[in-house]
Amino acid sequence: MSTCCASGSLHTGTPTGRISKLHGLDCYIADAPNGQQSKGMIIIISDAFGWKLPNNRILADQYAKRVNAQVLLPDCMGGNDLPEDLMSSMKAMGATGFWNQFSKIGHAVYLMRCMIPFLYFLVWCRPTVAGPKIYGFIKAIRDNEAKDKTVGAAGFCWGGKFVTELCWDEMKTESGKRLIDCGFIAHPSFLKVPEDIEKVVLPLSVAAAEHDHHQMKTEKANQTKETLVAKTAKTKDDGIEHEFVMYDGVPHGFAVRADENEKHEAAQGQKAEDQAVEWFSRWLAKPPPTPDS
Repeated sequence: MSTCCASGSLHTGTPTGRISKLHGLDCYIADAPNGQQSKGMIIIISDAFGWKLPNNRILADQYAKRVNAQVLLPDCMGGNDLPEDLMSSMKAMGATGFWNQFSKIGHAVYLMRCMIPFLYFLVWCRPTVAGPKIYGFIKAIRDNEAKDKTVGAAGFCWGGKFVTELCWDEMKTESGKRLIDCGFIAHPSFLKVPEDIEKVVLPLSVAAAEHDHHQMKTEKANQTKETLVAKTAKTKDDGIEHEFVMYDGVPHGFAVRADENEKHEAAQGQKAEDQAVEWFSRWLAKPPPTPDS
């Protein structure tokens, strides 16, 4: 159960950002601290639990504070995100002990009821439906709020596929700008490896989980790393690099939904946050060159 896309734990803490509507989407916004001039902008494409999950909002707050950037967490799912209670039931189904077996009955019933919203998610949040919404939002941001700023994108689980495609740098705004300058993805879902990674041209940082048996198995992880290492060797002198970090002993979802009561898992989740912060701090301050620069 712990390796499933719906597993994980709610995090403690209170989000401190604000909510607004931007270019047709509800959006959680974490501003740069103390009214400072932001270094750039980071757009988070969340996991299947969506923009309302406290974990995702707290992470947005941390990025804003540590990178000194404005962070946007848009509702890319139109209300079809998974209910956060699903994580509690998933965890309960994996519990051991005699008395825990009785509680599993109620959790099993709840999980069956969650099949309906999960099916809605699969239908209404599939790439062909969600993709145009996500890319249209970023195009509008790039030509308006971020017209004079550098832009990074972070994608988790479901969101990792879209950020990877953004790093292909194939889509442009109406004014001809690239949509983002760099990307970070953690335990991405639905990637075609190595095909999707081979098309990456903008700086991409990957955080992978050792025990990700459904979305990025060992073979996929190794291919992703090898491809990014080879790319970096060819483009480093041109100012473009990539990175891949494997986090041992953790399941899919650890970068967002790590169990705070599990010392190793929580520490690995913190390290993944550090990885993203260092990546965005670097590339938002000095973005990669454009082909004609």
